[in-house]
Amino acid sequence: MSHKVKMYTLSTCSHCKAAKKFMLDNGITFEFNDVDLLPGEEKESTLKEIIKYNPQRSFPTIIIGNKIIVGFRESDIREALGI
Repeated sequence: MSHKVKMYTLSTCSHCKAAKKFMLDNGITFEFNDVDLLPGEEKESTLKEIIKYNPQRSFPTIIIGNKIIVGFRESDIREALGI
């Protein structure tokens, strides 16, 4: 089953790196934004977008279908992906 996976990450965040590695290791197609690397305006609008899903703006914020997972919680991610 294919789920749309979007992740908001930081390039320096170990949990974000673990989440990306997990997706790659499991053959999951995903898109991500390293928010800290975005230019000014884009960073601001992306942070506003994240607040809609995760008011704490913590990373990674992972959206799988209509499920929002904050942090690298592997069991929750597996459940959301059905793997």
